[in-house]
Amino acid sequence: MRKRIAGCAAAMLLCTCLIGGSPALAVELQQTSGTTDKILSAADQAGLLPDSMDQQLAAQELTKEQACALAVRLYASLTDYSYETLMQQNAEQRSICPFTDTKNEDVREAWLLELTQEEDGMYHPKEAVTRQQLMALLYRAIEASGTGTALSVNETTEALYSYADGQYVPDWAAEAMAYFVRTGVTSGVGNHLLGVGESISMEQAAVLTYRAAAAVHTGRGVTSATDISTISMHSGTSAVSWSGSGVDYYLVYFYQQDGFTGKASYIEQVSASGSGAEELAIPEEVADAPGIWYWSVDGFGSGGKLLASSDSTAELVVTAQPEIQVDSGITAVPQMPTTESIISPTIPAGMTYAGESYSDKVARIFGAGSSYHLYSGAAEAETHQVTITVNVWDFDSNGNKVTRTRSFQIHEALASSVQQIFAEIYAGQEQFPIHTLGGYNWRGNGSTSEHCLGTAIDINWDENYMCTNGGRALTGTHWSPGVDPYSIPADSEVVRIFAKYGFGWGGTWNSKKDYMHFSYFGT
Repeated sequence: MRKRIAGCAAAMLLCTCLIGGSPALAVELQQTSGTTDKILSAADQAGLLPDSMDQQLAAQELTKEQACALAVRLYASLTDYSYETLMQQNAEQRSICPFTDTKNEDVREAWLLELTQEEDGMYHPKEAVTRQQLMALLYRAIEASGTGTALSVNETTEALYSYADGQYVPDWAAEAMAYFVRTGVTSGVGNHLLGVGESISMEQAAVLTYRAAAAVHTGRGVTSATDISTISMHSGTSAVSWSGSGVDYYLVYFYQQDGFTGKASYIEQVSASGSGAEELAIPEEVADAPGIWYWSVDGFGSGGKLLASSDSTAELVVTAQPEIQVDSGITAVPQMPTTESIISPTIPAGMTYAGESYSDKVARIFGAGSSYHLYSGAAEAETHQVTITVNVWDFDSNGNKVTRTRSFQIHEALASSVQQIFAEIYAGQEQFPIHTLGGYNWRGNGSTSEHCLGTAIDINWDENYMCTNGGRALTGTHWSPGVDPYSIPADSEVVRIFAKYGFGWGGTWNSKKDYMHFSYFGT
């Protein structure tokens, strides 16, 4: 039996760019595309590139032997081992590697770390490696390093089936490829394809390895989940229900086929009501398509971390609903909740709204057919932002309420809705005062905050702090509704208007409280 070598938490930091003069490279590819030179240089400085790639053509196909070398170096970079120390201390254990067609030390070390899965005694080290094989090796290296990579089956399915060739990813590579898609390490090979089964060039492989290391080192590729709790489910005739798990929100997936063999047809986000039973009325989109459906559910913390999952589907029998007869000449008008304020009960066409499905929200922000994902960097994120200016109430030096303007950036798809939200807040009876206001804010590649998407807004952050459930301040100083006029009361027009347009409030989170925070996806 081979021994898995356990690693510690990452101790080294990757160089993300070169500043000033560049030192001579130890490993250098020839005839690169020119667009990846900084990444290749950083990858070399981080010790991720093997000598066997030195002076090779960048477009040359990577071999399985070199893929092992990249994976072993990635493992070393994510632990307290240096590559040299790792290879020195494991020399004796590697000697029992069963591969008869190679004595390459990187291949043997990859076998020892259980990164390879070949079992017939042959490894074929000089064969070209495929994209899926390399991703599987790198993913297992991340797992072996102890940095944590939990994905639910729902998340894996959603990521893969967003690509035209996602159905062809083999089971042994599915979670690995989904992980790299969801963390933004790869966006495929173009034309909405993952490149399943295609070979990968040395240049592409080096970039992929560096981005995988960077994702973990910055926290983007690490989950806080260790033991994912299991959610039990029950299918009713008009609703589905499941056991609560102490999370902040759930995603409920509805499939038209069993076994996670296709992308979810519909996804609904549900705020957690507590640790007891949770329930969701069968969505209209599902109810309008009678037949056999399948559903599944995942639970997430406020940072979008997977905390609980059913990891299976349950059958849901949807029956045809009887038609509702409407008297001739009578027009049915949707009924909106009444309020005590002068807030209009109608929502202008095309804007966001309460009850908007998670799938529709994803399509609004990322485009039809896309899945929820992080932007690759600030440059990409900023192409989707626009600056808006809104009227707000505030106090002058004498304590009188006066009109002021505030400008901030927000995702282009939300601009009209957010302008409407603040117009209604300004027109409201409460005349809630706002002196600090922010939207889009790039917080680094490791951040899962909706501020990086431009889909979150913070209001009066000092007086509406983010805190632990015990009240310890994390950001800001206090939340004193009824005492401090800048603090947002839970029953205020501000909260109700944002909710009307489909925005969640951080004051209702379970794992912590973020009273300043309003977000489109609720995270």
